[in-house]
Amino acid sequence: MNSPGLAPLSLDMIVKHINHLPRPSATIGQLLRCLDDENASAGTLARIIANDQALVARLLRIANSPFYGLRGKVETIPDAIAVLGLRAVHTLATASAFSETFDAISAEGFEPEIYRRHSLATAIAARTLARRMNLGEGGAFVAGLLHDLGRLMLACFFPAHWEAAIRYQESQGCSYHVAEKTVAGIDHGEIGGILGERWHFPAAICQAMAMHHRPEEVECTGLVLVVHLGDALAHALDLSEDVSEVVPQVSEACWMKADLAWRDSQEIFGEIEREYRTLTKVLLN
Repeated sequence: MNSPGLAPLSLDMIVKHINHLPRPSATIGQLLRCLDDENASAGTLARIIANDQALVARLLRIANSPFYGLRGKVETIPDAIAVLGLRAVHTLATASAFSETFDAISAEGFEPEIYRRHSLATAIAARTLARRMNLGEGGAFVAGLLHDLGRLMLACFFPAHWEAAIRYQESQGCSYHVAEKTVAGIDHGEIGGILGERWHFPAAICQAMAMHHRPEEVECTGLVLVVHLGDALAHALDLSEDVSEVVPQVSEACWMKADLAWRDSQEIFGEIEREYRTLTKVLLN
């Protein structure tokens, strides 16, 4: 049932607004194609990043930040890869490139800092789980980073539906995605999946974005599983520092497939919190 006066959001309405968004740079597409590619070398990554001078500047600023405390100045991307590692530079490059793209999207009343913190926390949690389960860590990080992109779109382009969903959630005490479905006929996961397809993201990432709140509707494996659980862990740890934090319901099927003992969970919590503290210092400050 929709809120009075609000029509459900159609695919045409969503696609129309997607077409008005600034498209991700060619660099992002190349970085995505390198995800979990065992043949991707340091030279390949350096050449991709070198095509975007703004990204080069940001990465060198990060590499030379006091946080890393490196001896001597890092002056080139190959140097950064040599001292920070291939995975670290790929992570920083991908997160930085997406951050610039989505900074152009804004919405009145939307808390961008909370959104960024939760997105990063979910990316880290999903990657930590992927590492434990021998899944691709790069894809897990990006899928976690982008999982709530539909929520940002909803707030930006359909503020009446976004505000109505918040009111419905508060009055009914339900999950936010359930409130979205009720008032808009679609939830932010589905919107994110549509956006990912239009921007030619890898199919597995699009599916994880679309289904992270409804994993039982598809096979609970791969990126859907780690993003679903990673999102729940990020909420449970309250790394976004959101006073209205609500932990979403965890799929029993996903939890069983992850096969995590209590001791595993405690170790994972510690890993997520440590890595989150590291990345927030260099990416969000």
